Amino acid sequence: MSHLQQAVKLVQEGDRYSGHGRFFSEFIDDWAYRQTGLYAPAKPLSEAKSKSAHQLSHVIRRAWETCPGEDFIGHVIEECGGSGHLSFFRTPPALSTLMAKMMGGSTGLENFADICCGSGSLTLAHINQTFLDGGAKAVARLNIMGEDLSGNKIKAAMLQIVNLLDILGGGKPLYVHSLRLSEVNSLSRELGAVQYDFSGANNPRCKLSEEQKALVHQALGADIDIDVISERLRVPANLVRRECQVKNGDLLYKKDYPKLKGNHFEEVARL
Repeated sequence: MSHLQQAVKLVQEGDRYSGHGRFFSEFIDDWAYRQTGLYAPAKPLSEAKSKSAHQLSHVIRRAWETCPGEDFIGHVIEECGGSGHLSFFRTPPALSTLMAKMMGGSTGLENFADICCGSGSLTLAHINQTFLDGGAKAVARLNIMGEDLSGNKIKAAMLQIVNLLDILGGGKPLYVHSLRLSEVNSLSRELGAVQYDFSGANNPRCKLSEEQKALVHQALGADIDIDVISERLRVPANLVRRECQVKNGDLLYKKDYPKLKGNHFEEVARL
């Protein structure tokens, strides 16, 4: 069974608990929150839905690793019949790759704007092609800006971009110069609720404060999950990973998180 078939099957299983077409959006909301600690879902996933979400996250990660730069989440949305009350048609992978190749490279900072970005098809192809052409140094010169009317699509694009950078890095930190993703009406310019600005958090110049580092290392010393540390301290998960130099693998989704305990972590729990 292909990764796409596995993903669609899991989405359909989740829809039994959420209603048709709702589970995948809830899954994206939940995963984006776990990745960044930003924009908590309105309603936490139930135990039954969490089981499907746990499996789905690993299927998606394996699909990303198999075909870096492909808009796999967009493919799943398309295959499942769209998103909510709107139809969804991703940019075909071959077209995204062709456009990325036509853009060429740059020796200085390169601004890349993806208006109506959806789940990030063009941006993913451009990052991947830039890496193939010029390696990590070329990727580090990218200033990326993406916009879409749907906050859920912005979250999907963020997840795919951040994980693509992790996969291409092969265990070493790989950064773009800046990454800004915005829920916005491209015509009226009215902003929505979801606004990601990783010009700091996804930039090698960004560092945790000494106090944050101390709390992170205390928590890591107690074998607390990276995503839990990120959530409790409200710091990007990639900065926590940088501190412990752990490659993002099975930490994508954890069903059973260890509880924070002990006086050292009462402050972490309050933050």
